[in-house]
Amino acid sequence: MPKFPFISPSLAPIPGQVGTAWRFWSHFQSLNVTAIAEEAERPFHLALIGTSDQTALLAARLALESPTPRDLGENGPANILPYIGTYGEAVQAPQDSLVLDADPLTADESHLAQTLAKMVLARPELRLSLARHIPAFRPAVSAQLIGEASKNNARIALISALPGILPITAFLSPATALGDMIILTRNQIILLLKIAAVYGKEVDLRARTRELLPVVGSAFGWRAAARELVGLVPGGIGLVVKGSIAYAGTYTVGKAAMIYYSTGQTLSASRLRQLYLDSLKEATVRIQPLLQRLRPSAKSESGLDKPSSTEV
Repeated sequence: MPKFPFISPSLAPIPGQVGTAWRFWSHFQSLNVTAIAEEAERPFHLALIGTSDQTALLAARLALESPTPRDLGENGPANILPYIGTYGEAVQAPQDSLVLDADPLTADESHLAQTLAKMVLARPELRLSLARHIPAFRPAVSAQLIGEASKNNARIALISALPGILPITAFLSPATALGDMIILTRNQIILLLKIAAVYGKEVDLRARTRELLPVVGSAFGWRAAARELVGLVPGGIGLVVKGSIAYAGTYTVGKAAMIYYSTGQTLSASRLRQLYLDSLKEATVRIQPLLQRLRPSAKSESGLDKPSSTEV
């Protein structure tokens, strides 16, 4: 199995932390991934509506992750026949089927991608199973999973940074240091397992260990960088920095996993670093709404303002 680097080499743990990383990994050994595996096998029926020629063309496109793949390899075309049915009219489809009108979708590839993305947004409980068994859903589902996990980790990082920013609660910082690192890393591991499920891989911690350990190791580098940068800049900016690092690190984990499971290839160190830096720039914009929602709560907890009803 090829090396599976996830994060910028600049955020990798130093050699003396390797043993600590292994002990840190023990926190996740008992992680229950049964729910992910079950969600990835949730039953569904996809009804393709149209003439035989139209539905055949749509089925052929659904069986591929990309309409024009460079190299099919082991990822396509998939056997999607157990999960689809073809019908002349929508009323002929079984009840509770997910319906796709073949005519407009076969005429426009971008329309197909947009339609699949909307479908998984409307039925999030089926998205892992849809993507696992129907390759055309994989780009949309992976992008949604990565975006949600990145935003969620950014929010957690912002919240955990508040004790260090607000003097009245600064004494809480040591207690939150390890806790937020465990939570953020756990979320990245879950993200990786979900993307593995999307691409038809076994959802099992032991089976994915060689792919998961780099995520655990990079957590120490992420934490060190965040603490250093937060300490070097004013409070409000420090929050943005820490939230951005959490967002970018999680995004990089997810994107690298998506590429790896899709193609079997790992990103070069330079390409991986560029991916991280690009996502870091994007993160500073994306977390601003999160920070604005957090500010009233922060003032309330520090006694600087009246209680706020703002939810985080």
